[in-house]
Amino acid sequence: MLQHDRVVHHPLGGASYYFKESLLKYVNAQCSRPAVVLHVGAQPNCTPHIGNITTIATCFALGAALQTRFARNVRVKFVFVDSAPSPGHEIVINGVKYQRSLKQMGTLEEYKPAFIHVLDRLSELSGVPYETATQSFWRANPAFPNVIRSLVARHETLGARLSPETGRLAIRVPCPHEGCGLADKHGLNNEYHSDDRIAFICPEHGEHHISLMAPHEVERLEFNTPLRNLIRILLCSLDTDTSWIMCTGSDYAGFYQEQLTWRLLEQPATAPVIFYTPLILDWSGAKLSKGLYVKEDGYKYLVDAGHRYLLDGEVFLQTRDGLEALFKEVQDWVDKPYKLFRNYSLEYLEMQLVARGMGEHEWEEDK
Repeated sequence: MLQHDRVVHHPLGGASYYFKESLLKYVNAQCSRPAVVLHVGAQPNCTPHIGNITTIATCFALGAALQTRFARNVRVKFVFVDSAPSPGHEIVINGVKYQRSLKQMGTLEEYKPAFIHVLDRLSELSGVPYETATQSFWRANPAFPNVIRSLVARHETLGARLSPETGRLAIRVPCPHEGCGLADKHGLNNEYHSDDRIAFICPEHGEHHISLMAPHEVERLEFNTPLRNLIRILLCSLDTDTSWIMCTGSDYAGFYQEQLTWRLLEQPATAPVIFYTPLILDWSGAKLSKGLYVKEDGYKYLVDAGHRYLLDGEVFLQTRDGLEALFKEVQDWVDKPYKLFRNYSLEYLEMQLVARGMGEHEWEEDK
């Protein structure tokens, strides 16, 4: 391994150059409506790790700064993506991928408490209140049916834009037969009818459909990530009482957001601010991934070295002053944006947490 001088550099470029002194003032100016809600979410198919905990902590740090410096009415809205596939419940039949969601399998509750523990503590540290919801929050929005109808009317062109690999609009509805719940993950076999019906195919029970004119049926719809993101952006744009800030990891910045969101908006000036948080990277420069942790045991080297707290939120919360140290670190990023618009290695972050007062973790199995 190459040795280095342990000197940290923050070379300026792009956003870090132009917002190095004025980020908070700029973000506050974009929030012209009375209330400010910071949206953050996660697919709760495993315990939170240091990567998504860092995103959540940065969201609370931004909220605290807006609340303190500009006396804004701020709260955090944490949305569980319960429409995400439940681990081990994706199957391929005749080349079509089907899934059963976390909601369908009732597995949302397994990891929800770990997220709530993190949210509770960050709310205490920041002084910013929060509330949680599932995807039903967006479907219950009065504007949701009209937004969906407008998107479905363009399903051919939007399918090619939002799902470049399949060319199909990734709308799905779980099979309504009791005990089934299978859904065509990418909407490959969907049929769109002129009478505002969408037909879906279950490989076991055949065709079922919903009407876009029936609100109780529209509430059953689920979407892939780009389409879900576009729907959120459109709904938040129509909210006349609340300025929304969407907090997400910086892997969703750049080409992804430019091609799958901004180029599709008719009125981008009304869209919410998207606030990107640094990624936490492993030794190779890849972002920390829950998929590798859950499915492939890709971080066995961390566990073997006694660093499971970086992967398991519950273990991290048992680390003395660990979350407090992380919150101090991300507050520094928000205060000094040249530290915000970049990514950080696990090794660097751990060094910073120790420097900011993190002590030993207390779980016996890790000692």
